[in-house]
Amino acid sequence: MRKEVSKVVFFNGAGEQVADIFQGMCPEGFDAAWKPARASDEEKIALAREADFIVLHPAKLSGDVVREAKKLRLIQLLTAGYDEIDLRLAGELGVPVATNGGANAWAVAEHAIALLLAVCKRLVPTDRKVREGRWREGFSAFSITEIAGKTVGVIGAGNIGRKVAARLAAFETTIIYYDVIPSPQIEKDLGARRVSLDELIKEADIFTLHLPLLKETRGIIGRREFGMMKPTAVLLNTSRGPTVDEEALIEALKEKRIAGAGLDVFSEEPVPPDNPLLQLENVVLTPHIGGHSYEAWFRRSGFAWENIKRVAADQPPTSLAIPEAG
Repeated sequence: MRKEVSKVVFFNGAGEQVADIFQGMCPEGFDAAWKPARASDEEKIALAREADFIVLHPAKLSGDVVREAKKLRLIQLLTAGYDEIDLRLAGELGVPVATNGGANAWAVAEHAIALLLAVCKRLVPTDRKVREGRWREGFSAFSITEIAGKTVGVIGAGNIGRKVAARLAAFETTIIYYDVIPSPQIEKDLGARRVSLDELIKEADIFTLHLPLLKETRGIIGRREFGMMKPTAVLLNTSRGPTVDEEALIEALKEKRIAGAGLDVFSEEPVPPDNPLLQLENVVLTPHIGGHSYEAWFRRSGFAWENIKRVAADQPPTSLAIPEAG
């Protein structure tokens, strides 16, 4: 008797090359199809009705599609974030939702370091001046800062936060961190110290955010926090834009209440052309690409397939996204 093949549908916003990687890793006993993430709900429903598993990048799917997927056993994300998925609805329907299990942690950690170096070494404006034939025009020898000897405040000590901390420790920094859950690993490996958020804000020279977007984390860095920071502070955000009050950040950068920022995420994406951040010299901006790398797509796809195989074998998935309480 022929064993039934499980159907996997990938709604993909990252291009055909990523779809090829995902489908190329399809194990025996599964049939993988994909559709662009920009497809209409009607197109998605036509595929979802027969799907045993749905894979998403980006992590966005309407409730109408989920309700029509009567055979669905797992929604597997290729992302770490899950704030645009209705976890309550999925829970009511008995469909678990899993994140990428930290598969993009290496890429995001390296991106955070790149942003920090770009800000501290003034790479963007000096590159532009060299290209324009203005060499050291307007350059101040005191505008460049070192990372060595600084105190790094890691806000969120999960997979990515720990990797960023490990890389910055190699720059001869002191690591402190804030997280609702203690991280014995970061304390043992790096000598990091867990502190309250207020203590971190007052002590750190460099802030790096690695938080999911929840009620508790929305606007966790705002006017009050910027008012407590050192004027030499640098803020990095590679998590979710709304974890930082963007208006307060713009004020702090304009008024030089902090030295600079490196941002991969924003309150509105794509960034509108009238956003004041675009006019500021003390901020480096990238278009939410921190988690993207050639290598990461293989890790993401591999993790997704392992989770799918677990559920197909009647085992619980790993890296579950948990709905907020209340």
